[in-house]
Amino acid sequence: MPTFTIYAVLRATTAVDDDTVETVAAGLRPGDEALRVWREPDRAALRASTEWDAPDLEAALQQAQVLGDELRERCPGDVLEAAALSDDDSLVWRAWL
Repeated sequence: MPTFTIYAVLRATTAVDDDTVETVAAGLRPGDEALRVWREPDRAALRASTEWDAPDLEAALQQAQVLGDELRERCPGDVLEAAALSDDDSLVWRAWL
């Protein structure tokens, strides 16, 4: 089964600082060694990415959207984007806000 990079972007309703990143990262997908969580400086945006095995790009995108929902459970805000990427292609979902 192919491995995809999936990621999600959340626009938080409050400022995102290093403590927020650490708290979210600690509770998000425990045991996932590929998981990365970071913030964008000067924006209330929180990003997370990981690797995911899926049968195809569409299935990987669904898991990226799940990752976005999991971010929202840990930090109030709106999921702006979710994406799945392979070496050859990508598929992106963006919110209409």
